[in-house]
Amino acid sequence: MGLESFLRDVTGSLGSDIMLADVGRYSRDWWPLAMLLEKLGSWGFKPPTVLAPRSVEEVSYVVRKAGEHGVCLIAHGGGSSVTGASAPRGECVLLTLSRMRGVLEFNVEDLTVTVEAGILLSELEEWLNSRGYTIRHVPQSFHIASVGGCIATMCSGQYSTGYGSIEDIVVNMEVVLPSGDIVWARSINTPRSSMGPDLKHLFIGSEGAYGIVTKATLRVLPVPRYKVEASFEVPSFNKGLSAVREIMARGLTPALARLSDDVESMLRFGRGRPVLLLAYEASYWEVLEAMWDKAREIVEAAGGEYIGEEPYKKWLSSRFNYEEDIKLVDSMGLWFETLDVAATWSKLPRVYESVKKALEELQEKPIVMTHASHFYTTGAALYYTILYRKDPKLYWDIVETFMRTAAETGATPSHHHGVGMLKKKWLKIDPGPSTIILNKIKEALDPKNVLNSNITN
Repeated sequence: MGLESFLRDVTGSLGSDIMLADVGRYSRDWWPLAMLLEKLGSWGFKPPTVLAPRSVEEVSYVVRKAGEHGVCLIAHGGGSSVTGASAPRGECVLLTLSRMRGVLEFNVEDLTVTVEAGILLSELEEWLNSRGYTIRHVPQSFHIASVGGCIATMCSGQYSTGYGSIEDIVVNMEVVLPSGDIVWARSINTPRSSMGPDLKHLFIGSEGAYGIVTKATLRVLPVPRYKVEASFEVPSFNKGLSAVREIMARGLTPALARLSDDVESMLRFGRGRPVLLLAYEASYWEVLEAMWDKAREIVEAAGGEYIGEEPYKKWLSSRFNYEEDIKLVDSMGLWFETLDVAATWSKLPRVYESVKKALEELQEKPIVMTHASHFYTTGAALYYTILYRKDPKLYWDIVETFMRTAAETGATPSHHHGVGMLKKKWLKIDPGPSTIILNKIKEALDPKNVLNSNITN
């Protein structure tokens, strides 16, 4: 029993090349605290080994043997988590799906594609675009995030307002349970079924706690033929929120809406007032034109001023430049964190103002930029980028203040970044019935605690 006997079993049956030599590459994910501690020389976590199975059968074997030998596993996709969801901890073995990246079936008539979970979003999108189709799921981590990782963390992309988040895109999925059993969430692919609860929702957002996603069937759409990409200055952040609320309530849902507050607008666009970006996409120009004209009327009625495409194009061209942004912040002697919340329309103004005020009242005032994105009929997400002096204690002061204030104002402490090590504490402070039920499911499915228990226990 134990790690050594587990590895002997696994390598003896699956070959020694299932173990990757470059363990250091998997020593952390993109959690800003992990990156900061690594720079300061105090991030000491490293997985004892990294296993890279080539098929669902090999994943099943590894999981089953882990249970027999009392070894814990952490599933690893693209490693793009910013909350420490896929970072190593304790003596857990990392299980990367990076060798499982195939496109298995493309059904044009059903508008679905089935892929292995390790495929990167950018790889899949390029494959689909060459055939005239898209899943239109584009998070900032587009070039490094895997399909399985997006499912496990309940990811949203920049076009989620118009096209939905990952839970809206997933039709079906194959999962390896903690027992090693291989199951599909549904026995058949279907647009909807009332034959009991849809089990895919148990695994979406579970961060690998209930099973490891190995394949997924996703819905696809034809690439839109026409686009309008526009920018507005609005009188205030709250006026911008009200305008987008009216757009959503009237059924004029854009492909993308992004509202930057005055601080973010100044730093990103050189503008003194909040900037609202809107994008509409459609296969027919007449439909697009009608929706765009009405949306523009609503924004201008709220005091918005149309300022053309330039700010939108600037954002579009720089949205994946996170490595350059990190280097710039680092060169200024600062570090950063990005924190996301979501709330209903009636709560959003108070959440925005309270969180910003609480952070700016800290003794060492951080720089706080905010934008609203991922809009819904009932509310939206707020995304904060916080710059601060490179000090882990100050980091935790910022996080604690942020989380406490968000909870007090009625927001969820995570919209699309997931839980990870960063936000686990906030599940335990006031667990409520839902967390209690999730813990009972974990106990039933994984009594030996083989798989990532980060969002439970």
